[in-house]
Amino acid sequence: MRLHITTALAPVLLALMLSQTAIAQTAVTENTGLATTVPVVSVSGAGQVTSYKPDYFTEFQVSTARDMVFHIPGFTFQQGEQVRGFAGAAGNVLIDGQRPASKNTLNMTLNNISAAQVDHIELIVGGAPGIDMQGYSQIVNVVRKQSDKPSIFFGGNVKFFREDSKPAGFFNYSSNKGGKTTNFYVEAFEFKDNGVSDTKRYIYTPDLSDPMPKYVFIPQVGRGTGHAEKFDHSRPFLGGKLSFNANYNPIYYDLNADYIRDGVSSPEHMDLKETESEIGLQYERKLTKTVSLDLNMLRRYDRESIEDIYRETDYSALYKSLAQSSEHIFSGKLTWQPNDTLTYKVGAENVVNRRDNATSYVENNLVTAVPFDTVRVEEDRNEYYIIRNWQATPSLNVETGLKVETSTISVKQEDRSQSFVYPKPKVQIVWTANKDLKVTWRTERVVGQLNFDDFASSVSLDTAVIQAGNPEIVPQKEWQNSLAFDYSFWSKGAIKFQLLYSALQDTLDYKPIVTSDGVFNARGNIGDGTFAQAGVWVTLPLDKLYIKGGELKFDYEVNHTRVTDPITGKDRRISRTNPNNYNISFNQNLTKYRASWGVEIASQNDKYQYNATDAYTYRSSPWVSVFAEYKTKTNLTYAIVIQNPAGRYDKYDRTVYEGQRATTPVSRVERNSAYSKPWFILKLKKEL
Repeated sequence: MRLHITTALAPVLLALMLSQTAIAQTAVTENTGLATTVPVVSVSGAGQVTSYKPDYFTEFQVSTARDMVFHIPGFTFQQGEQVRGFAGAAGNVLIDGQRPASKNTLNMTLNNISAAQVDHIELIVGGAPGIDMQGYSQIVNVVRKQSDKPSIFFGGNVKFFREDSKPAGFFNYSSNKGGKTTNFYVEAFEFKDNGVSDTKRYIYTPDLSDPMPKYVFIPQVGRGTGHAEKFDHSRPFLGGKLSFNANYNPIYYDLNADYIRDGVSSPEHMDLKETESEIGLQYERKLTKTVSLDLNMLRRYDRESIEDIYRETDYSALYKSLAQSSEHIFSGKLTWQPNDTLTYKVGAENVVNRRDNATSYVENNLVTAVPFDTVRVEEDRNEYYIIRNWQATPSLNVETGLKVETSTISVKQEDRSQSFVYPKPKVQIVWTANKDLKVTWRTERVVGQLNFDDFASSVSLDTAVIQAGNPEIVPQKEWQNSLAFDYSFWSKGAIKFQLLYSALQDTLDYKPIVTSDGVFNARGNIGDGTFAQAGVWVTLPLDKLYIKGGELKFDYEVNHTRVTDPITGKDRRISRTNPNNYNISFNQNLTKYRASWGVEIASQNDKYQYNATDAYTYRSSPWVSVFAEYKTKTNLTYAIVIQNPAGRYDKYDRTVYEGQRATTPVSRVERNSAYSKPWFILKLKKEL
């Protein structure tokens, strides 16, 4: 039975937000806005906030804030979504109670904070006064300490493959003194594309009866170079704090492949150049004792060019593309905390995005017509919101909110624009049954973002598949409902179980576009669908099981999706969704020897893709990584990482039809098997 919730909830939620209820809660400190902590691990705010002092992490021999975050029991790090806008891209880690001013990877930000700079780390479940939960049920807050001594570390690594090696080096400077923070990070690197591997392709007759199918061997190598610079600085300004950040990251990549049939080689060469840059400002200050202001300005730019050429004896194909993107964000938020149990947030965000795509496809020196080969897409989006966090009782926290999104997307080539208005109500209830058990219910309307790449055409030369641009797509919407149980045990152990169900509208998938030039594959909306998930996440300390310093982490998700196929009219999975995902990691800290080691295993592809004229089935071996690390008394760290130690296979089958999939005869069947070789990495890091 499908679960339907309508926007009639909006006035109910708004009324709840505006009700006046206040119940006392634990006093807070001026430094972090959260409960004062002294022990190694302490709990406050009716179990909403658990604080971990540096001594808690000693046995884990951590060197960065990222290492510390990964050892918080029951917490799963998420660095944020790669979406347009600032609010929707937030990760689930704060720095000194605030979200970093950058949309650059949160993972890098945490890696650039030395463990010696951390005063304590807080795990917040459900909410806490003065803390923006960024839409998550759990948030970690990394609180840094003031220090007269800056943190400096530098190092490098070399990744060894069977036939060559790739070096990388980095330098980081960080200081936090007198309310002023400065961070500078720079790196330069060479890389070999780990996802590119030699492939064997067998091409069969439609009924698979060919005893000697056509055989194609595809050796390929992808490699590149790049560098990155990141700078951020914050200081007191006009009674508040002003933060500035800037990033610059160019990458150069080339791919070489040969398609060898019967001893005849058909080469392909692709060049890709991409440059990303960002500059941002953030200002925050208290206007009164109970009201604070946050302002953000962010500018991001991206330029990507591709030239891909393929040659046979009597055939050639050339594909070129140039994409330029820009994003301009301005957001503001007022937070009012009238007492210890109530927090209101009112805010707005304006985002102006623009993407220019120009592509061309030439076969045998003749231009091939492709729908929407040149497209300019512009989006002007606004979001307005009001959020209320209420500690209703010492064991019950209620967060309610209403967001309203307005958006206008225009496509210059069609002289057309579409405007949308989406209300997005939300309610989240966290019940702290006792100090070990928390139960969270969340209901929220989620509106996805369109990928501007879907508006423009692209070409895959090795499969001769043209994906047409589709400027008529609209965002996918869903009512998302989840129920989660968080249980802590053995001081450092935790288990989380979650059920999630989403009713989808305007589901995004693949659909055919039929023109006078033929049938093309495209992304598009294909109607209503469903997404259901059951997941479990476990952190198991192994000291009680006689493995001193050992820790096992395990998570497993079962996903069930359903949508109606636009060609056959039958129910099927949503394309490119795995029915099962798992991650397993074991690590052991040998404190006596200043060393640690571990193993990580992760599931990979097990999915289908339903195109207009063909269909894919993907299967991949698990990803495996083994590491060992040693840290000297002078803070010099040596590490070795062996990735993919036994080698691994990526297999995919492709069924090609004479016309539209499943309604016309099969033209051929392909079996592809790609093998990735092992490699290992030597790392060296020095902390001053």
